[in-house]
Amino acid sequence: MKFGDNGLIKAANVTNVDEIIKLYRIVYGKKYPISYGTNPDLLKTAILDSKTHLVLTAHDTKDNVITGALIVEIDTDNKIGKLVGLVVHPTYQKNKIGHHLVVYAGVHFLEKGQEINSLYATTRTVTVGPQKVFIKNNYLPLGIFPNAHRLSQYETVTLFAKFREGLLEKRVPAHHMTASLEPMYNILKNIAPKLSIPEIMDPAEKVIEFTPEQEAWDFEIIRAPDYVYRKFLETFPDPRDRFFPFHTPNMLIADKKGRMEIFAYLSKRDGYCTLIKATKPISELSSSLTSLYMQLDDIGVSYIEVLINVKLTSFIEPLLAGQFVPSALYPAMRETNGVYEDYIVLSRTMEPLNFRGMAIIAQFKPFIDQYVDTWKKVNLDSIEVIYENK
Repeated sequence: MKFGDNGLIKAANVTNVDEIIKLYRIVYGKKYPISYGTNPDLLKTAILDSKTHLVLTAHDTKDNVITGALIVEIDTDNKIGKLVGLVVHPTYQKNKIGHHLVVYAGVHFLEKGQEINSLYATTRTVTVGPQKVFIKNNYLPLGIFPNAHRLSQYETVTLFAKFREGLLEKRVPAHHMTASLEPMYNILKNIAPKLSIPEIMDPAEKVIEFTPEQEAWDFEIIRAPDYVYRKFLETFPDPRDRFFPFHTPNMLIADKKGRMEIFAYLSKRDGYCTLIKATKPISELSSSLTSLYMQLDDIGVSYIEVLINVKLTSFIEPLLAGQFVPSALYPAMRETNGVYEDYIVLSRTMEPLNFRGMAIIAQFKPFIDQYVDTWKKVNLDSIEVIYENK
């Protein structure tokens, strides 16, 4: 695709690897948390595997240099794509190169192609530039990930998604949802007025209750990526039981008494951890969630994330009681037998919450306010103060 006087966007080839890596280092230095920007072998594999990746490069044809790059991870089983590593050379940042790369990806997957239902992306909040690129391309703001990544400091990132035309209109919302998710749906409804939302669950409906255990569970943590992934596939042979797009477990958290195993992904570089799948609902840990937090904190985890279907009210409520906070909502994230299902991201930061200096576009302000509000209720409003009579 040509743009401007000398601009050209095309799929990368392996001869571009060194120049792309150099571009990431020019812009981000050596601390970039996405491995494509620091690992030439991984980037080369992505370029060669057209079934799971599309690596795009922008070129200045006059000077014969790469001016920008964007990587799209593709999950055709779950019909979802992820845009990562959007980078533009500082000399060319006024040429709308990021915009043209995002336009190309959207047209390729959501208009010309038929395998993907939605594309999503996260952006940093040190500047609003990337956020403006996605808003201009009609991506919906869906929430935030507070303190999710560590570069020069802990940073909050935003979540955007764009859907195939007409898909959200076809979506039938879940029969009901917990009242705790209503504020997130209301924010999204204000951004996308045509979006239908679930009804709040009738309090009379039965909710599975887990009896808290007094004993604190003790866990063993196994960090052996190949072993953990093999065990994950053996434990959950049905792909429908492994939904967590683009996160491959590399860590196993096992209760020493054998009551539960949790498969997780950990980015040691920035302390980001996702709890992908467990042999029992994680919500069953109940009061023992604190034991889990402490042991994860001991190995450098600063942020924990869970992705869960909004219809699973019985599991969401105990997690909220365990200091997880709703931070992002992804409508129609998953298609199952022609039904589009919504997912909520619940997160917990182990670091002090700090939004100072963060740059966001106006559409994300309600998500920030809602997160802070909920965080205060979970962590501060529950303080019991006893006054003695004099």
